[in-house]
Amino acid sequence: MDNTKFNAKSVRVDCSEFIEENLTDNTFGERLRKSRLELGLSIPEVADMCNVTKSIISGYECNRFNPTKEVLNLLSSKFDMDYLCMEGYTKLVYNFDEFLDKLSLWVKENNLTKEDAASKLDISRGLFRFWFNGGVISISTYNKIKFNIYKYNLI
Repeated sequence: MDNTKFNAKSVRVDCSEFIEENLTDNTFGERLRKSRLELGLSIPEVADMCNVTKSIISGYECNRFNPTKEVLNLLSSKFDMDYLCMEGYTKLVYNFDEFLDKLSLWVKENNLTKEDAASKLDISRGLFRFWFNGGVISISTYNKIKFNIYKYNLI
């Protein structure tokens, strides 16, 4: 058995040009990866910036997880959030206060009760109240009601 010792050195190889050419930007995760590489940031650097683990950032990039409002706010210090959150669930979460303002205005302009508004959105009255008490929409609820959110121009 060979007991040769190796002195391994870490070598950073920049493959971002090659990788960026082949990346799409159809999802938040794909846009995050593309932006991270364009900025020359590693997954550990982004994880440190967001106070999460490397596997969480990797999960975002692979579309396994969706970021919280807090993580999105932390990303905004380095990333173009109009690009990252251009559509879908992350757009709603990042702009949730704006969504609530539009929702309130929609309820008022249409003389709706909270119960009527909840019914039109196909959610419970309790969930409707939860949003106005600081809760954020879940991805499963978003997927269930996104047609209604767009139908009533709430995002």
